[in-house]
Amino acid sequence: MKRFKNWWDRLLFRDKGIVPTGRLLLFYSIFTIFLLIISFWRFSWLFLGISTVIVLFVSILEIIFIPGKKEVIAKRIISGEIERYEKSTVSISIQNQSNYDGMVRLVDEIPASFQTIFPSNVPLHKEKETIVDYTIFPQVRGKYVIDKLYLRIRGKFGLWERQITTSLPDEVKVIPNLSETKRYLESAQKYLLHEGIKIRKTKSGVGEFSKVRNYVVGDDPRKINWRQSAKLQEVMTNEFEPEHGKNMVILIDCGRMMGVELTESNRLEKSIEAAITLAAAALDNGDYVTVIIFSKEIKAVVPAGKGLAHLNTILQTIYSVQVDPQESNYPLAMQYVQSIQSKRSMIILFSDVQTFIHEDHNLLYMKKIRKKHLFLMMGIEDQLLQQKIRTEPVSALHTMQKSVAQKHLLYQKEVMLKWQKHGLPMIEAPAERLAVTAVSQYIHTLNRGLL
Repeated sequence: MKRFKNWWDRLLFRDKGIVPTGRLLLFYSIFTIFLLIISFWRFSWLFLGISTVIVLFVSILEIIFIPGKKEVIAKRIISGEIERYEKSTVSISIQNQSNYDGMVRLVDEIPASFQTIFPSNVPLHKEKETIVDYTIFPQVRGKYVIDKLYLRIRGKFGLWERQITTSLPDEVKVIPNLSETKRYLESAQKYLLHEGIKIRKTKSGVGEFSKVRNYVVGDDPRKINWRQSAKLQEVMTNEFEPEHGKNMVILIDCGRMMGVELTESNRLEKSIEAAITLAAAALDNGDYVTVIIFSKEIKAVVPAGKGLAHLNTILQTIYSVQVDPQESNYPLAMQYVQSIQSKRSMIILFSDVQTFIHEDHNLLYMKKIRKKHLFLMMGIEDQLLQQKIRTEPVSALHTMQKSVAQKHLLYQKEVMLKWQKHGLPMIEAPAERLAVTAVSQYIHTLNRGLL
Protein backbone atom coordinates (compact mmCIF):
# COMPACT_ATOMS: atom_id res chain seq x y z
CA MET A 1 0.00 0.00 0.00
CA LYS A 2 2.84 2.38 0.86
CA ARG A 3 4.60 1.58 -2.41
CA PHE A 4 1.39 2.28 -4.34
CA LYS A 5 1.00 5.63 -2.53
CA ASN A 6 4.55 6.67 -3.43
CA TRP A 7 3.92 5.76 -7.07
CA TRP A 8 0.62 7.68 -7.05
CA ASP A 9 2.29 10.73 -5.51
CA ARG A 10 4.75 10.83 -8.39
CA LEU A 11 1.94 10.89 -10.90
CA LEU A 12 0.32 13.77 -8.97
CA PHE A 13 3.29 16.13 -9.20
CA ARG A 14 4.34 15.38 -5.63
CA ASP A 15 7.75 13.81 -5.97
CA LYS A 16 10.84 13.48 -8.10
CA GLY A 17 11.68 10.86 -10.69
CA ILE A 18 10.92 9.97 -14.31
CA VAL A 19 7.47 8.94 -15.51
CA PRO A 20 6.14 7.88 -18.93
CA THR A 21 4.01 10.28 -20.94
CA GLY A 22 0.83 9.63 -22.84
CA ARG A 23 2.82 9.74 -26.06
CA LEU A 24 4.95 6.79 -24.90
CA LEU A 25 1.87 4.78 -23.97
CA LEU A 26 0.29 5.56 -27.34
CA PHE A 27 3.48 4.64 -29.17
CA TYR A 28 3.80 1.38 -27.25
CA SER A 29 0.13 0.54 -27.92
CA ILE A 30 0.58 1.07 -31.67
CA PHE A 31 3.75 -1.03 -31.57
CA THR A 32 1.93 -3.85 -29.76
CA ILE A 33 -0.96 -3.81 -32.23
CA PHE A 34 1.53 -3.87 -35.10
CA LEU A 35 3.26 -6.95 -33.67
CA LEU A 36 -0.10 -8.61 -33.11
CA ILE A 37 -1.10 -8.10 -36.74
CA ILE A 38 2.26 -9.33 -38.03
CA SER A 39 2.01 -12.47 -35.92
CA PHE A 40 -1.03 -13.66 -37.92
CA TRP A 41 1.11 -14.07 -41.04
CA ARG A 42 4.49 -14.95 -39.61
CA PHE A 43 5.60 -15.21 -36.02
CA SER A 44 9.28 -15.01 -35.14
CA TRP A 45 10.75 -14.83 -31.67
CA LEU A 46 13.90 -13.27 -33.10
CA PHE A 47 11.98 -10.43 -34.75
CA LEU A 48 9.92 -9.90 -31.61
CA GLY A 49 13.03 -9.70 -29.44
CA ILE A 50 14.97 -7.38 -31.76
CA SER A 51 12.05 -4.98 -32.26
CA THR A 52 11.31 -4.85 -28.54
CA VAL A 53 14.96 -4.10 -27.72
CA ILE A 54 15.05 -1.32 -30.33
CA VAL A 55 11.89 0.30 -28.96
CA LEU A 56 13.17 0.12 -25.38
CA PHE A 57 16.58 1.46 -26.41
CA VAL A 58 15.07 4.45 -28.24
CA SER A 59 12.74 5.31 -25.37
CA ILE A 60 15.43 4.94 -22.71
CA LEU A 61 17.94 6.85 -24.83
CA GLU A 62 15.68 9.89 -24.66
CA ILE A 63 16.05 9.99 -20.86
CA ILE A 64 19.72 10.86 -21.30
CA PHE A 65 18.81 13.98 -23.29
CA ILE A 66 16.34 15.33 -20.72
CA PRO A 67 17.84 18.18 -18.61
CA GLY A 68 18.76 16.89 -15.15
CA LYS A 69 17.55 18.19 -11.82
CA LYS A 70 20.83 19.95 -11.00
CA GLU A 71 20.85 21.59 -14.43
CA VAL A 72 17.47 23.30 -13.98
CA ILE A 73 17.21 26.28 -11.62
CA ALA A 74 13.77 27.77 -11.00
CA LYS A 75 12.76 31.03 -9.31
CA ARG A 76 9.33 32.49 -8.57
CA ILE A 77 8.54 36.20 -8.90
CA ILE A 78 5.28 37.14 -7.17
CA SER A 79 3.91 40.28 -5.55
CA GLY A 80 3.88 40.29 -1.76
CA GLU A 81 0.46 41.96 -1.68
CA ILE A 82 -2.45 41.19 -3.98
CA GLU A 83 -5.91 42.71 -3.89
CA ARG A 84 -8.89 40.42 -3.61
CA TYR A 85 -10.74 39.96 -6.91
CA GLU A 86 -7.84 41.53 -8.82
CA LYS A 87 -5.76 39.55 -11.30
CA SER A 88 -2.03 39.31 -10.66
CA THR A 89 0.76 37.82 -12.76
CA VAL A 90 3.19 35.26 -11.36
CA SER A 91 6.46 34.78 -13.25
CA ILE A 92 8.50 31.58 -13.07
CA SER A 93 12.13 31.91 -14.19
CA ILE A 94 13.60 28.58 -15.37
CA GLN A 95 17.33 28.49 -16.12
CA ASN A 96 18.29 25.50 -18.30
CA GLN A 97 22.04 24.97 -17.86
CA SER A 98 22.15 21.71 -19.85
CA ASN A 99 23.07 21.22 -23.50
CA TYR A 100 19.64 19.85 -24.44
CA ASP A 101 16.34 21.46 -25.34
CA GLY A 102 13.08 20.33 -23.82
CA MET A 103 9.46 21.11 -23.04
CA VAL A 104 8.26 22.04 -19.57
CA ARG A 105 4.92 22.18 -17.81
CA LEU A 106 4.48 23.28 -14.23
CA VAL A 107 2.15 23.28 -11.27
CA ASP A 108 2.58 25.78 -8.44
CA GLU A 109 1.45 25.12 -4.89
CA ILE A 110 -0.99 28.02 -4.72
CA PRO A 111 -3.94 28.10 -2.26
CA ALA A 112 -7.26 26.57 -3.29
CA SER A 113 -8.93 30.01 -3.14
CA PHE A 114 -6.74 31.23 -6.03
CA GLN A 115 -8.16 30.67 -9.49
CA THR A 116 -5.59 29.99 -12.21
CA ILE A 117 -4.67 27.95 -15.27
CA PHE A 118 -1.09 26.70 -15.39
CA PRO A 119 0.80 26.85 -18.70
CA SER A 120 1.92 23.64 -20.39
CA ASN A 121 4.28 22.61 -23.19
CA VAL A 122 6.53 25.65 -22.85
CA PRO A 123 9.79 25.37 -24.88
CA LEU A 124 12.88 25.12 -22.69
CA HIS A 125 15.96 26.12 -24.70
CA LYS A 126 19.43 24.91 -23.86
CA GLU A 127 21.72 27.20 -21.85
CA LYS A 128 19.04 29.90 -21.72
CA GLU A 129 16.58 31.38 -19.25
CA THR A 130 12.87 30.88 -19.91
CA ILE A 131 10.18 33.04 -18.28
CA VAL A 132 6.80 31.37 -17.77
CA ASP A 133 3.89 33.61 -16.73
CA TYR A 134 0.49 32.66 -15.37
CA THR A 135 -2.33 34.69 -13.82
CA ILE A 136 -3.87 34.20 -10.39
CA PHE A 137 -7.23 35.49 -9.18
CA PRO A 138 -7.44 35.49 -5.34
CA GLN A 139 -10.92 35.33 -3.84
CA VAL A 140 -10.34 35.14 -0.08
CA ARG A 141 -8.37 37.60 2.05
CA GLY A 142 -5.59 36.41 4.32
CA LYS A 143 -1.92 35.48 4.57
CA TYR A 144 -0.73 32.55 2.47
CA VAL A 145 2.57 30.75 1.97
CA ILE A 146 3.32 29.40 -1.51
CA ASP A 147 6.12 26.86 -1.26
CA LYS A 148 6.58 23.96 -3.68
CA LEU A 149 6.98 24.35 -7.43
CA TYR A 150 6.51 21.17 -9.47
CA LEU A 151 8.11 20.89 -12.91
CA ARG A 152 7.83 18.18 -15.54
CA ILE A 153 10.39 18.36 -18.32
CA ARG A 154 10.09 16.37 -21.55
CA GLY A 155 12.78 15.40 -24.01
CA LYS A 156 12.83 15.86 -27.77
CA PHE A 157 10.43 13.01 -28.52
CA GLY A 158 8.23 13.58 -25.47
CA LEU A 159 8.21 9.95 -24.33
CA TRP A 160 9.40 10.52 -20.76
CA GLU A 161 9.05 13.33 -18.23
CA ARG A 162 11.49 14.20 -15.48
CA GLN A 163 9.81 15.43 -12.31
CA ILE A 164 11.53 18.21 -10.39
CA THR A 165 10.25 19.58 -7.09
CA THR A 166 11.68 22.87 -5.87
CA SER A 167 11.01 24.58 -2.54
CA LEU A 168 10.48 28.32 -3.11
CA PRO A 169 8.69 29.68 -0.01
CA ASP A 170 6.95 33.01 -0.67
CA GLU A 171 4.54 34.82 1.62
CA VAL A 172 1.57 36.45 -0.08
CA LYS A 173 -0.96 38.76 1.55
CA VAL A 174 -4.38 39.04 -0.05
CA ILE A 175 -5.69 42.45 1.01
CA PRO A 176 -9.18 43.91 0.53
CA ASN A 177 -10.12 45.20 -2.89
CA LEU A 178 -9.09 48.87 -3.17
CA SER A 179 -10.87 49.79 -6.40
CA GLU A 180 -13.34 52.08 -4.59
CA THR A 181 -10.53 53.70 -2.61
CA LYS A 182 -8.49 54.37 -5.75
CA ARG A 183 -11.48 55.90 -7.50
CA TYR A 184 -12.04 58.27 -4.59
CA LEU A 185 -8.39 59.32 -4.36
CA GLU A 186 -8.27 59.98 -8.11
CA SER A 187 -11.16 62.43 -7.92
CA ALA A 188 -13.41 62.72 -4.89
CA GLN A 189 -15.97 64.91 -6.65
CA LYS A 190 -16.30 62.65 -9.68
CA TYR A 191 -16.45 59.59 -7.44
CA LEU A 192 -19.52 60.91 -5.67
CA LEU A 193 -21.18 62.26 -8.81
CA HIS A 194 -20.58 59.02 -10.69
CA GLU A 195 -22.83 57.29 -8.19
CA GLY A 196 -25.60 59.85 -8.75
CA ILE A 197 -25.01 61.78 -5.51
CA LYS A 198 -24.48 65.50 -6.01
CA ILE A 199 -22.79 66.66 -2.84
CA ARG A 200 -20.78 69.82 -2.57
CA LYS A 201 -17.58 69.56 -0.66
CA THR A 202 -18.44 72.57 1.51
CA LYS A 203 -21.06 75.23 1.81
CA SER A 204 -20.42 78.42 -0.11
CA GLY A 205 -18.00 80.62 1.77
CA VAL A 206 -17.39 78.06 4.52
CA GLY A 207 -13.96 76.59 5.25
CA GLU A 208 -10.49 77.58 4.18
CA PHE A 209 -9.31 78.03 0.60
CA SER A 210 -7.60 74.93 -0.78
CA LYS A 211 -6.92 75.25 -4.53
CA VAL A 212 -8.25 76.21 -7.95
CA ARG A 213 -9.44 73.30 -10.08
CA ASN A 214 -11.56 72.53 -13.13
CA TYR A 215 -15.27 73.13 -12.78
CA VAL A 216 -17.36 69.93 -12.72
CA VAL A 217 -21.09 69.35 -12.71
CA GLY A 218 -22.53 70.00 -9.25
CA ASP A 219 -20.10 72.76 -8.22
CA ASP A 220 -21.42 76.05 -6.91
CA PRO A 221 -21.38 78.58 -9.81
CA ARG A 222 -20.79 81.36 -7.28
CA LYS A 223 -17.31 79.99 -6.59
CA ILE A 224 -16.12 80.20 -10.21
CA ASN A 225 -12.73 81.91 -10.44
CA TRP A 226 -13.32 84.20 -13.42
CA ARG A 227 -9.76 85.50 -13.56
CA GLN A 228 -8.24 82.01 -13.86
CA SER A 229 -11.03 80.96 -16.24
CA ALA A 230 -10.18 83.82 -18.61
CA LYS A 231 -6.47 83.10 -18.34
CA LEU A 232 -6.72 79.35 -19.03
CA GLN A 233 -9.68 79.53 -21.42
CA GLU A 234 -11.67 76.97 -19.39
CA VAL A 235 -14.01 77.25 -16.45
CA MET A 236 -12.13 77.07 -13.13
CA THR A 237 -13.56 77.10 -9.62
CA ASN A 238 -12.23 77.78 -6.14
CA GLU A 239 -12.25 74.80 -3.78
CA PHE A 240 -12.72 75.27 -0.07
CA GLU A 241 -12.09 72.58 2.53
CA PRO A 242 -13.51 72.14 6.00
CA GLU A 243 -11.26 72.33 9.01
CA HIS A 244 -8.75 69.51 9.28
CA GLY A 245 -7.81 67.47 12.31
CA LYS A 246 -11.23 66.02 13.18
CA ASN A 247 -11.48 62.61 14.83
CA MET A 248 -13.17 59.57 13.31
CA VAL A 249 -13.67 56.13 14.82
CA ILE A 250 -14.60 53.31 12.44
CA LEU A 251 -16.14 50.24 14.08
CA ILE A 252 -16.35 47.05 12.01
CA ASP A 253 -18.49 44.21 13.28
CA CYS A 254 -17.13 40.77 12.34
CA GLY A 255 -19.73 38.75 14.24
CA ARG A 256 -21.92 35.90 13.00
CA MET A 257 -24.42 37.98 11.01
CA MET A 258 -21.64 39.63 9.01
CA GLY A 259 -20.98 36.29 7.35
CA VAL A 260 -24.21 36.43 5.33
CA GLU A 261 -23.32 35.69 1.73
CA LEU A 262 -23.95 38.28 -0.98
CA THR A 263 -23.66 38.00 -4.75
CA GLU A 264 -19.85 38.25 -4.82
CA SER A 265 -18.76 38.04 -1.20
CA ASN A 266 -20.24 38.54 2.27
CA ARG A 267 -21.25 41.50 4.42
CA LEU A 268 -17.92 41.66 6.23
CA GLU A 269 -16.01 41.85 2.96
CA LYS A 270 -18.04 44.77 1.64
CA SER A 271 -17.95 46.51 5.02
CA ILE A 272 -14.16 46.31 5.18
CA GLU A 273 -13.83 47.70 1.64
CA ALA A 274 -16.24 50.54 2.48
CA ALA A 275 -14.42 51.25 5.76
CA ILE A 276 -11.07 51.50 3.98
CA THR A 277 -12.53 53.92 1.41
CA LEU A 278 -14.02 55.99 4.22
CA ALA A 279 -10.71 55.97 6.09
CA ALA A 280 -8.91 57.10 2.93
CA ALA A 281 -11.37 59.99 2.54
CA ALA A 282 -10.86 61.10 6.15
CA LEU A 283 -7.07 60.73 6.02
CA ASP A 284 -6.93 62.59 2.72
CA ASN A 285 -8.86 65.38 4.41
CA GLY A 286 -6.33 65.59 7.23
CA ASP A 287 -8.46 63.94 9.92
CA TYR A 288 -7.44 61.38 12.53
CA VAL A 289 -8.79 57.85 12.03
CA THR A 290 -9.12 55.01 14.53
CA VAL A 291 -10.30 51.54 13.45
CA ILE A 292 -11.71 48.90 15.79
CA ILE A 293 -12.67 45.34 14.80
CA PHE A 294 -14.93 43.46 17.20
CA SER A 295 -17.33 40.57 17.63
CA LYS A 296 -17.78 38.92 21.03
CA GLU A 297 -14.52 40.61 22.00
CA ILE A 298 -12.19 43.23 20.57
CA LYS A 299 -10.30 41.59 17.68
CA ALA A 300 -8.02 44.35 16.42
CA VAL A 301 -7.37 48.03 17.07
CA VAL A 302 -5.60 50.60 14.92
CA PRO A 303 -4.78 53.66 17.06
CA ALA A 304 -5.57 57.12 15.78
CA GLY A 305 -3.32 58.27 12.97
CA LYS A 306 -3.12 61.01 10.38
CA GLY A 307 -2.08 61.13 6.73
CA LEU A 308 -2.47 58.63 3.90
CA ALA A 309 0.54 56.68 5.20
CA HIS A 310 -1.73 55.62 8.08
CA LEU A 311 -3.94 53.83 5.54
CA ASN A 312 -1.26 51.17 5.08
CA THR A 313 -1.21 50.60 8.85
CA ILE A 314 -4.96 50.04 8.75
CA LEU A 315 -4.63 47.62 5.83
CA GLN A 316 -1.89 45.56 7.49
CA THR A 317 -3.98 45.24 10.65
CA ILE A 318 -7.37 44.29 9.24
CA TYR A 319 -6.59 42.47 5.97
CA SER A 320 -6.76 39.00 7.57
CA VAL A 321 -9.88 39.53 9.73
CA GLN A 322 -12.45 36.79 9.19
CA VAL A 323 -16.05 36.26 10.29
CA ASP A 324 -16.35 35.12 13.91
CA PRO A 325 -19.21 32.58 14.39
CA GLN A 326 -20.36 34.29 17.61
CA GLU A 327 -22.82 37.03 18.45
CA SER A 328 -21.40 40.55 18.57
CA ASN A 329 -20.99 42.37 21.87
CA TYR A 330 -21.99 45.96 21.04
CA PRO A 331 -21.82 47.31 24.63
CA LEU A 332 -18.23 46.10 24.93
CA ALA A 333 -17.29 47.88 21.71
CA MET A 334 -18.93 51.14 22.80
CA GLN A 335 -17.29 51.02 26.23
CA TYR A 336 -13.94 50.49 24.57
CA VAL A 337 -14.51 53.50 22.29
CA GLN A 338 -15.29 55.67 25.30
CA SER A 339 -12.15 54.47 27.07
CA ILE A 340 -9.76 55.35 24.22
CA GLN A 341 -11.46 58.38 22.68
CA SER A 342 -11.96 61.36 24.96
CA LYS A 343 -12.34 63.99 22.22
CA ARG A 344 -15.57 64.49 20.29
CA SER A 345 -15.48 62.13 17.33
CA MET A 346 -17.60 60.82 14.51
CA ILE A 347 -18.27 57.14 15.18
CA ILE A 348 -19.32 55.08 12.18
CA LEU A 349 -20.39 51.50 12.84
CA PHE A 350 -20.49 48.95 10.02
CA SER A 351 -22.77 46.15 11.13
CA ASP A 352 -26.08 44.38 10.53
CA VAL A 353 -28.79 46.95 11.22
CA GLN A 354 -31.51 44.35 11.86
CA THR A 355 -29.51 42.64 14.60
CA PHE A 356 -28.53 45.92 16.22
CA ILE A 357 -31.89 47.69 16.41
CA HIS A 358 -33.77 44.75 17.92
CA GLU A 359 -31.55 44.66 21.00
CA ASP A 360 -33.11 47.28 23.29
CA HIS A 361 -30.19 47.47 25.71
CA ASN A 362 -28.06 48.87 22.88
CA LEU A 363 -30.16 52.04 22.92
CA LEU A 364 -29.10 52.81 26.50
CA TYR A 365 -25.41 52.62 25.64
CA MET A 366 -25.87 54.61 22.45
CA LYS A 367 -27.61 57.46 24.29
CA LYS A 368 -24.50 57.84 26.44
CA ILE A 369 -22.31 57.82 23.34
CA ARG A 370 -24.54 60.39 21.64
CA LYS A 371 -24.00 62.94 24.43
CA LYS A 372 -20.35 63.34 23.48
CA HIS A 373 -19.87 61.84 20.02
CA LEU A 374 -21.59 61.87 16.66
CA PHE A 375 -22.87 58.40 15.74
CA LEU A 376 -23.80 56.86 12.39
CA MET A 377 -24.54 53.24 11.56
CA MET A 378 -24.04 51.78 8.10
CA GLY A 379 -25.48 48.47 6.96
CA ILE A 380 -26.14 46.48 3.81
CA GLU A 381 -29.75 46.16 2.78
CA ASP A 382 -31.35 42.73 2.56
CA GLN A 383 -31.12 41.70 -1.09
CA LEU A 384 -33.73 38.95 -0.75
CA LEU A 385 -36.18 41.34 0.91
CA GLN A 386 -35.72 43.94 -1.84
CA GLN A 387 -36.13 41.24 -4.47
CA LYS A 388 -39.44 40.11 -2.96
CA ILE A 389 -40.68 43.70 -2.86
CA ARG A 390 -39.85 44.25 -6.53
CA THR A 391 -41.49 40.97 -7.58
CA GLU A 392 -44.58 41.33 -9.77
CA PRO A 393 -47.60 39.74 -8.02
CA VAL A 394 -48.45 37.28 -10.79
CA SER A 395 -49.93 34.73 -8.39
CA ALA A 396 -51.48 34.52 -4.95
CA LEU A 397 -48.21 33.18 -3.51
CA HIS A 398 -46.15 36.03 -4.98
CA THR A 399 -48.70 38.55 -3.72
CA MET A 400 -48.52 37.14 -0.20
CA GLN A 401 -44.70 37.11 -0.23
CA LYS A 402 -44.57 40.69 -1.49
CA SER A 403 -47.06 41.82 1.14
CA VAL A 404 -45.07 40.21 3.96
CA ALA A 405 -41.83 41.73 2.65
CA GLN A 406 -43.36 45.21 2.45
CA LYS A 407 -44.77 44.88 5.97
CA HIS A 408 -41.37 43.84 7.29
CA LEU A 409 -39.69 46.78 5.53
CA LEU A 410 -42.20 49.27 6.97
CA TYR A 411 -41.65 47.90 10.47
CA GLN A 412 -37.91 48.15 9.99
CA LYS A 413 -38.18 51.78 8.89
CA GLU A 414 -40.33 52.60 11.93
CA VAL A 415 -37.72 51.18 14.30
CA MET A 416 -34.90 52.98 12.48
CA LEU A 417 -36.89 56.22 12.69
CA LYS A 418 -37.20 55.75 16.45
CA TRP A 419 -33.43 55.49 16.74
CA GLN A 420 -32.99 58.51 14.50
CA LYS A 421 -35.19 60.59 16.81
CA HIS A 422 -32.65 59.89 19.54
CA GLY A 423 -29.90 61.29 17.31
CA LEU A 424 -28.70 57.86 16.17
CA PRO A 425 -29.15 57.73 12.39
CA MET A 426 -28.96 54.41 10.55
CA ILE A 427 -28.55 53.93 6.82
CA GLU A 428 -28.85 50.78 4.74
CA ALA A 429 -27.37 50.80 1.25
CA PRO A 430 -26.90 48.24 -1.52
CA ALA A 431 -23.63 46.34 -1.19
CA GLU A 432 -22.13 47.94 -4.30
CA ARG A 433 -22.92 51.47 -3.01
CA LEU A 434 -22.01 51.06 0.64
CA ALA A 435 -18.63 52.80 0.23
CA VAL A 436 -19.90 55.83 -1.67
CA THR A 437 -22.83 56.23 0.74
CA ALA A 438 -20.50 56.19 3.75
CA VAL A 439 -18.15 58.74 2.18
CA SER A 440 -21.01 61.04 1.17
CA GLN A 441 -22.41 60.95 4.73
CA TYR A 442 -18.98 61.82 6.11
CA ILE A 443 -18.57 64.79 3.75
CA HIS A 444 -22.14 65.91 4.42
CA THR A 445 -21.39 65.89 8.15
CA LEU A 446 -18.29 68.03 7.65
CA ASN A 447 -20.19 70.47 5.46
CA ARG A 448 -22.83 70.97 8.12
CA GLY A 449 -20.14 71.60 10.73
CA LEU A 450 -21.52 68.98 13.12
CA LEU A 451 -18.05 68.02 14.32
